[in-house]
Amino acid sequence: MSTTAQDGKDAPPPAPDPGALSARRAVGLVAGREINSRMRTKSFVLSTLGLVVALGVYTLIILFSKEGPTKVGIDRDAAALRPMLTAVADRATDVDFEFVTIDGEGDGGERVEKLLRDGDVAAVISGDTARPTMTVERETDPDLLAVVNAAVAEERTTRELEREGVDPVDFAQRVASSATQTRALEPSGNSAAEQFALILSSTGLLYFFFIVYGIMLAQGVVEEKTSRVVELLLSSIRPWQLLAGKLIGVAVVGVTQLVLLGGAAVVLAEGTGAISLPTAVAGTLVTMGVWFLLGFFLFAAMLAAAAARVSRQEDLQAVVQPVMVLITTPFVLGIALLSKNAHDPVIEWLSLVPPLSPILMPARMLLGIAPAWQVAVSLVLAVAALAGLTRIAGRMYANSVLRSGSRVPLAESLRLR
Repeated sequence: MSTTAQDGKDAPPPAPDPGALSARRAVGLVAGREINSRMRTKSFVLSTLGLVVALGVYTLIILFSKEGPTKVGIDRDAAALRPMLTAVADRATDVDFEFVTIDGEGDGGERVEKLLRDGDVAAVISGDTARPTMTVERETDPDLLAVVNAAVAEERTTRELEREGVDPVDFAQRVASSATQTRALEPSGNSAAEQFALILSSTGLLYFFFIVYGIMLAQGVVEEKTSRVVELLLSSIRPWQLLAGKLIGVAVVGVTQLVLLGGAAVVLAEGTGAISLPTAVAGTLVTMGVWFLLGFFLFAAMLAAAAARVSRQEDLQAVVQPVMVLITTPFVLGIALLSKNAHDPVIEWLSLVPPLSPILMPARMLLGIAPAWQVAVSLVLAVAALAGLTRIAGRMYANSVLRSGSRVPLAESLRLR
């Protein structure tokens, strides 16, 4: 029986043969072992296919949730007003109305009432073009009323101009040339629903991968510790080499699945037009990959160090719970704050600070509202935090991984040797 792991007692790791493996070779072997063992499993294949199917279902939901134009009926008496109504509605960018001619004569208005109650049309415009009547089932749509009033006013103006011998077309061109022009500092091609979908997809996807692959790594650490495989491994390599190899290997598996899902999402978005993606889609995917690696190494190193403190899977939840809170917090903030006001200064500053930045900053970048200097600052801070936390995590892992029995106290796991 091995004497390197006594119940609840500290034991130094077996001294590896310094000439056996170089550090790069050792880390590469551990990483390759993780990649091969995880990417060849049925769970990896099935989970990837399941996520692609989920993306397809989500895209269909977005497509079917988009409402078509609101139909408005026009009877024969007011039919002359239809071109003007269509023109006014086309100029209004925030409304979508379709004007259709209906025949409601000679039936006492029964056909109009049936169309309204059946929901075939939202309103019916009838009567004289100078003073038409708009009939609705319950409440009048204020946008529709504004369009009708504007069309009636323009129609009346046209008739008066013609009566005075003024060319209505020339007059309209002169008026249009004097119209106020608008300029947006940060124009957005996405509607509110599309922005929410982008926020949910970006933050949700990163949150999902951080949780799934972080826990996968933590469970692997406990499993190797329980089966005492770690003692065999540490007889040839150093603890930091084992931890680094495991982090790199699991990260490669995660990036592979992330790229597959990201590619599928781009294909679905471009093919269906469900969501307007940024112009530089490839650059966005690369950026998401970079942030995934930073966030994963940041969170996974802490999870692995925490997992090394326990010897049973049943005890794992308790030690990783603080890290899970760090992962969940930016996801909740991203959904709550970004969807409410993406330009809120609070969310801007929070997106600069690790460990919040790996989830919040990619969402702001995907929305096109993150200045380059903020992205650069968040990257520098994330790299600095990663360097510091990995050193702490490496110390905790080395001090705890060979100790079995009860949970290793946090103070002892952080102790300098």
